[in-house]
Amino acid sequence: MKNKKWKTLSSKKVFDHKYFKVRKDIVRLPDGRQIEWFYWDISDSAMVAALTKEGKLVTVKQYRYLPDQEALELPSGGGGRSEEMPKCAERELEEETGYRCEKLVKLGSFYETMAQLNRQVHIFLGENATKLSRPVRKSDENEETEVVLVDPEKAVKLAVEGKIISMGSSLAIMLLKDHLKG
Repeated sequence: MKNKKWKTLSSKKVFDHKYFKVRKDIVRLPDGRQIEWFYWDISDSAMVAALTKEGKLVTVKQYRYLPDQEALELPSGGGGRSEEMPKCAERELEEETGYRCEKLVKLGSFYETMAQLNRQVHIFLGENATKLSRPVRKSDENEETEVVLVDPEKAVKLAVEGKIISMGSSLAIMLLKDHLKG
């Protein structure tokens, strides 16, 4: 098989924000051509499909600006370059929902948008989630969220029907469905 790898000749940051950076790489393609490749340089994130002791899925409803609608999503967020993903998953679940799990099991990882982001999303199943007595600590002052407990079967139906519009949340729900079957 012919070599299909691209060779990075140079890389530089062209935009720097606290949430993400944009990089421009000059790469050589296998046929010898050189091109510019722009992408978001952002740390990995964790997503949690947490189930309560009663079997309800812990989700978050919030307004999302780009699709201009409320979205039902699983708790998730970035961990920075040094945070371990299980710790990030625990923190995000607690910050966004006020729930904590007895146990986390990794369901899988995926690249969100491989051509535009270098971020991997790590999906965890949270078992026996319980509500903490203290109030939810918001990590982002722009988020207004509502915790919604959903039957997992209903979440699968919503994902299949395109009513859960987040690609990551839909995939995580399908992974959860397969995990619960096994």
